[in-house]
Amino acid sequence: MTTGQNTVGEVFSAGAEEFHRWSGRLWDPVGEATADAAVPAGAGASALPAARAVGPGGRVDAVDLADGLLAIGERRAREQGLENIRFHHHDVTSWPVTGAGYDVVQCALGVFFFPDMDRDSAALTRKVRPGGRFVVTVWEKGALAGWQSAFRAAVLTERDLPRPPQMEQLARIDTAGTLAAWLEDLGGSEPRVVRRRFDAPLSPDSAWVLATGSGTRGMLDGLSPAAVERVRAEFTARLTADAVDDLDVRVLTGTARFFR
Repeated sequence: MTTGQNTVGEVFSAGAEEFHRWSGRLWDPVGEATADAAVPAGAGASALPAARAVGPGGRVDAVDLADGLLAIGERRAREQGLENIRFHHHDVTSWPVTGAGYDVVQCALGVFFFPDMDRDSAALTRKVRPGGRFVVTVWEKGALAGWQSAFRAAVLTERDLPRPPQMEQLARIDTAGTLAAWLEDLGGSEPRVVRRRFDAPLSPDSAWVLATGSGTRGMLDGLSPAAVERVRAEFTARLTADAVDDLDVRVLTGTARFFR
């Protein structure tokens, strides 16, 4: 899938360090929520807590297309002394599975980036052993609204922006009811959805780091450095005018068992 002129993997890889600067305040808590549901990929936000949860006797394969995020994940795993996790540059939907499959396949804030969310998520469920679980975390409807609206409006002062396909896909599963129904449509049993909400203080500088370290970075693709600076100034002005000083993080984590 592409965002602007670059693939999603390239976009996230280019903004890997900016992405990591938000790890403690955003990506790690989201990853912990995913792992909490998964165990009674990216920069390791969900893979690292999963590796800690399964312990030395377990194994975690973290699969992603963003080289930059994988490198950060490997570094963090070394720092934390985790030896039961391996990072792989690969399309997760075609990742080969040996044996009966994984006890858990989890995807944090990723399924809506797939070219075809239904088809590619179904491919992930086939990597689950019979009776194992598929776990996904998605943004809840309305999450990040002030920050996201201000950034999009700022970019629109420099270029037209079609509604990205990932937003259309996310809109299908951004409530507890629609996420549970979607898991059932994929063939899942006993769907369960947990809602998590937490606040992350936001300043103009940290808001810009997030914008350039996540999927929204693709909105800047192809703009000149001068145009990017104008976007940043307009973004800051809109955040200030609208008094947006908190990120309003809301996520849904859905889990279901698969027996096929």
